[in-house]
Amino acid sequence: MPQPKIHPHRILECLNSRRFGVEYQPLVSTRTGDAQCHEALARFIDTTGRTLPPDHVFEALHANPLLLLHAELEMKRLQLAEAPQHGLLFVNLDPDSYAVGEAEDGENVFLPVLRQQRSRLVVEVIENLHLQDVDLSERMMRQLDQEKIRLAIDDLASSRGLVSYAALMHAAFLKFDRSWLVGEMSAKQRTILTWALAQAADLGLTTVLEGIETEDHLAMARQMGFDLVQGFLFQDRFIRRGCLIKPADRQKQTA
Repeated sequence: MPQPKIHPHRILECLNSRRFGVEYQPLVSTRTGDAQCHEALARFIDTTGRTLPPDHVFEALHANPLLLLHAELEMKRLQLAEAPQHGLLFVNLDPDSYAVGEAEDGENVFLPVLRQQRSRLVVEVIENLHLQDVDLSERMMRQLDQEKIRLAIDDLASSRGLVSYAALMHAAFLKFDRSWLVGEMSAKQRTILTWALAQAADLGLTTVLEGIETEDHLAMARQMGFDLVQGFLFQDRFIRRGCLIKPADRQKQTA
């Protein structure tokens, strides 16, 4: 059953009160079991202390581009400031907010923030079915590539999405969506996944499977040849910074 939409006033109050935080989830090696790096994920808290689904928050913010830009900038500053000291750091960056951040002098407002930890940063880019958004993504990736900032293509799914050739040219990482773990894979899906992993290896891309929640998921990722895995199987290694999240309300959020 779909969750009800969040009233915009709840989101605005959350941002104005700076009642947001960040959760760092480890990306774990399928070979050694060690955490190789972390992904920084946005977390939002309402006045009662309960979490707001981040995907719903950002969906609502798209109706107000300047507010979206403000939220993304504040979140990136927090994610970089509180990050674990070692390993690569993955952060999500919305091409729409990046486009709004283009200043009159040609310098994007995100670049000074991202340059602070350029040597360890990996920016995740979601590509989807809208050609206009693919164009925005490609422009953002081209600029970040020029800045020598690593890129990851996020949410490669089994039944939706679109990854452009330009994206693969810029990327260093390829992240596979949790939908590959839902239900029994058909023979064609397994063939497509095997082909995609082989192509990633030929391109020198590091592969990540998201949504790992059981030992069976982990075994499947190892058997298929993924380099890294991520998910709630490793929640005892999550690191939380900023506003507190009630233990009873730790929803399985991914945005």
